[in-house]
Amino acid sequence: MTFSYEILWIVFSFLLTLMVLSYLLGDNIFFRFASHLFIGVMAGYVVLLISNQILWPYLVRPIVNGTLPGVLWLGIPVVLIFMLVLSQFKGLTWIGSLPLAYMAGLAAAIAVGGAVFGTLLPQSRAIVDSFDPAMWYAVPNQTWFRILDAVLMLVGTVGTLSYFHFGRKRKSMTEEDLEKRPAILEGLSKVGQVFIGISLGAVFAGVFSSSLLALIDRLLFIGQFINNLFRSF
Repeated sequence: MTFSYEILWIVFSFLLTLMVLSYLLGDNIFFRFASHLFIGVMAGYVVLLISNQILWPYLVRPIVNGTLPGVLWLGIPVVLIFMLVLSQFKGLTWIGSLPLAYMAGLAAAIAVGGAVFGTLLPQSRAIVDSFDPAMWYAVPNQTWFRILDAVLMLVGTVGTLSYFHFGRKRKSMTEEDLEKRPAILEGLSKVGQVFIGISLGAVFAGVFSSSLLALIDRLLFIGQFINNLFRSF
């Protein structure tokens, strides 16, 4: 049997697979070793990715090759990074409040902008387009199906948005009025719960099927490795 780097890599993959599957017998040192190794590899990969794809081309290289105004402008992220580094020392944690607040605000703005311009507006535009009569009669045999599809899309979107609506009456007399929503919103939110449940179920089914396929692939890999090992001898 001729050993090579490929064979060593296959053996290493086989051992790691067994270590991960050993969690079925309970938490043990082998599973923890595989988990720590995975976390370490991912951390190293993220550091290299950030260094090569972000820090070097967008920070270090412009500072080295850029003009004075550009270098001064890039001094802002350098100062923020330096403040984050200083916040790791005892007694200087308060220094990291400013860059962390900036990052949190930026992340929130990106998330809200992505939700509005990437999901909400396209979904609203799709609903409006679905009520175009030209689309209904494009295929004569599917007119009623297209109308039903448009109605379901409208009801699902409005119901889902109503479920996440939190408000109260402008003039509330009792504590019960503070917690009670208008009847129309309450009814639409019940409909929205159904659509949310269907969506979450579809997502869970997709995640479960992906995990199951990964497990089957690993089991086939173990069986193939053992089969090839016995054949080699």
